[in-house]
Amino acid sequence: MQIPKKLPQFEKLPALFIASGEYEAHFYLAQRGELKLAKTIKMPPREEAREKQAFVGKKGGMQSLSATSHHGAYVADLKKKFQKEVHAVIHDMLAEYKLEEIYLFSPKYSAKRIMDGLDKPEQKKVRMQFYQGDTKTNPLMLIQKMWETEQEAIKFKTPLTAEKKKIIQKPRIW
Repeated sequence: MQIPKKLPQFEKLPALFIASGEYEAHFYLAQRGELKLAKTIKMPPREEAREKQAFVGKKGGMQSLSATSHHGAYVADLKKKFQKEVHAVIHDMLAEYKLEEIYLFSPKYSAKRIMDGLDKPEQKKVRMQFYQGDTKTNPLMLIQKMWETEQEAIKFKTPLTAEKKKIIQKPRIW
């Protein structure tokens, strides 16, 4: 989809936008005025839970049957599996597109897991983190939020006054 002209167009370097939840992530690539969905990862826990259930039967005089579920261990395994898959996608996209900027939109607990899974050079490329789950929103809103945040940060910088310029430009005597 086309990025509106009032927003950054990412002409020089492409950027990666990651909208993530606990078990779902969307990877958007922004370059040359276009935003496209590069990859999606979904790991719904209910569908994946079938493999971790067991049915155990006992015989000891009387017949008794029981079912067990390793749900707690399974959820932890699923989170690790999701983290590894997200890391693999980020690593592949960084190598393929030579990305220098990553913007992460994720709840705080999920963002921490994603950041912990990245290598140090990959972590340095994460320019901004937004702690909200935005997997269902319009991807253009991700760019809009990033742009507004950057503009607010720029607005609070104090400009140089004439006196400050004089002091800075004054030659130093050693």
